[in-house]
Amino acid sequence: MPKKDVSRRAFLRQAATASGAAVLAGCASQAPEGAPKPLNVRYGLNLLVYTAAFTKNEVGLISKVAAFGYDGVEIPFNDLGLLDAPATRQALEKAGVGMTACCVMMPGTNPCSPDAAERKRGVDRLRQMIDITGEMGGAVVAGPLYSPCGYLTRKAVTADELKWCAEGLRAAAEHAEKAKILLAIEPLNRFETYVINTDADAVRICKEVGSDYLKVQIDTFHANIEEKDTAKAILATGKPYLGHFHASENDRGIPGTGQVRWKEVFAALKAIGYDRWVTIESFATGILDLCAAACIWRPIYGSADELATKGLEFLKETARSA
Repeated sequence: MPKKDVSRRAFLRQAATASGAAVLAGCASQAPEGAPKPLNVRYGLNLLVYTAAFTKNEVGLISKVAAFGYDGVEIPFNDLGLLDAPATRQALEKAGVGMTACCVMMPGTNPCSPDAAERKRGVDRLRQMIDITGEMGGAVVAGPLYSPCGYLTRKAVTADELKWCAEGLRAAAEHAEKAKILLAIEPLNRFETYVINTDADAVRICKEVGSDYLKVQIDTFHANIEEKDTAKAILATGKPYLGHFHASENDRGIPGTGQVRWKEVFAALKAIGYDRWVTIESFATGILDLCAAACIWRPIYGSADELATKGLEFLKETARSA
């Protein structure tokens, strides 16, 4: 078959076309310069949806939650004597997931108390929770670390109480820095505390303490009550101060079934570049003492497994479209 001649001009035209196509293909696979990055977070489940106390007998929950597709679990730190750090760490490592600690201050350990001895017990408890979290292989101690839940004086917080709170949290943050554990203080609604109700309150305490190891935890259940706009509160808190995040529906039910404006919330998380934990928190409805503490008087979801699986599916889908 005779060989067809190709002119120099035609050859150059073909080469330019091929080169241009390759460049376009390369551009299509890359995000435009300056475009916002997709939300990159880790998803956790607070085990209070299954149990009020986490003992060695409950470590099997870790593999169960991992099988649902979660990146980690949040373990309740109530009675610290019930926790088994070695068994928990072994289960976490076997399942290949991380953990955070859901921590509370018990009666008699109030960092804001006018009693100096009680304030010391509060700092001791904070240090102990940090140490146990480190033994378990976790990296975050989160919750209302400034006062026992439900403790109310029926008065506004005083300047002295805020000073004592900052002093206690500063001592805890110094211990946390040595352990490389992050502390995150959670504002609660006005019916559960009078000390820190809004994200702005929490940011002010963080600034007063002045430690990179003390951050803010935002919980959408409490924010739905206390904030004018949860998304704006997230933006105002910003990446420098937002250290942990609880995804909770306004009635503590399955995320996506209530009034929380999730699209706006996730858009705000994306806008500040949040890249830490997004943890679902609810409570086991069959445990009477736990329900009484959380003021849950009626069924708020079908089953704990349903909340865990449907909630995770909803949050991931919402994050993808943020």
